[in-house]
Amino acid sequence: MILRFQAVQNMLPEGRARESLELAIDRAAVAITEGRDAIQALRGSGGNGNDLVQAMTSLGQELAAHHAATEDGIPITFRVLVEGNPQQIRAALQDDLCRIASEAIRNAFRHARASRIEVDVRYDKRMLRLRIRDDGVGMDPRFLKPDGRAGHWGLPGMRERAASIGAQFDAWSHLNRGTEIEVTIPAFIAYCQSQDNDNPVT
Repeated sequence: MILRFQAVQNMLPEGRARESLELAIDRAAVAITEGRDAIQALRGSGGNGNDLVQAMTSLGQELAAHHAATEDGIPITFRVLVEGNPQQIRAALQDDLCRIASEAIRNAFRHARASRIEVDVRYDKRMLRLRIRDDGVGMDPRFLKPDGRAGHWGLPGMRERAASIGAQFDAWSHLNRGTEIEVTIPAFIAYCQSQDNDNPVT
């Protein structure tokens, strides 16, 4: 249904009708993703450090199948980078991290007109860091403020979700210079068990 609505959206001229339909499609896609993530979380009790990486990889591959190139015909490349030794993340936190990252990745594919999208997951003995960056058109830095942009809830929603789990949320962007989203959360909050000096994450 979403694919059909997207086809209709592409036939509409620029204006309020197209913007309203685009917003509805985005909300529907987020609802579907959240439902699927919830089911996967129920199926996989406990999980492991690779679950977050696998979720981001699967989402990127799924989006790349529908957004293979930019409007200018430039192929879109997507990759997930992992630093450190993957740790088991608390299930509830992993769900929230997946939702934050999903929102950022979807925005990069659908709105940024980026040719390169990267997700960087770093497992550190002091913190867990999740970073999503693209080389797209970027945005006015004023829109990165906590109050965001009227009628757009993506960034404020990500910021609020990060705050609710004790994570630090940061965003950087400039027009025509891409966007970068970063979420950092202390290791003692993120990991199922704290690390010791005998088994450090580098």
